[in-house]
Amino acid sequence: MKFDQEQQKEIETIKERNIKIKLSDADCERISKLAGKSGLSVGELLENFIGDLVGGTYSNGSDERDRAEQWYERCWFSWMNEDTLLHYLLDWGHDVDDFLTAVDEKEYYEVNPQDFTEEVEKLEEGEKLWFIDEIEEITKPYLEKNSDANLMEEIEKCRKWLKELNLMLGNEDYTQTI
Repeated sequence: MKFDQEQQKEIETIKERNIKIKLSDADCERISKLAGKSGLSVGELLENFIGDLVGGTYSNGSDERDRAEQWYERCWFSWMNEDTLLHYLLDWGHDVDDFLTAVDEKEYYEVNPQDFTEEVEKLEEGEKLWFIDEIEEITKPYLEKNSDANLMEEIEKCRKWLKELNLMLGNEDYTQTI
């Protein structure tokens, strides 16, 4: 798909989003003044910065993207990030939603093994149920490097991240089930 077509598809999804941030009163005044000096609302200023930071649908140019990336790379949360399961999943291109679906399926199986009798009977020797195999395959390299990790806590971080993403995307049906 051409860049123009991809950008047009992205443009069609532009809508107001609700993101909660914590700021002091003084920081609210500072960001409002900064935005006002530029003739922008605070939201418009942040939209522009985010566009540059992520190389988004709209950007102010390559220099601005480079500077935003440099800012991110210099911040403590970029280079001193925790070695979390979420970081691992995102860094290696795993779909967090698909991973959590496998986790949910495994949790259901542990409580209701009788519901999987047919699937278990169809397995060949050494073969595992799809969700168990997927979880093991995805987490094995992470756990080898982070043997002291609490997998349940790490999975909860993934759930929290996915819930926040779905809230921003407006996927209300999804977030109600979490």
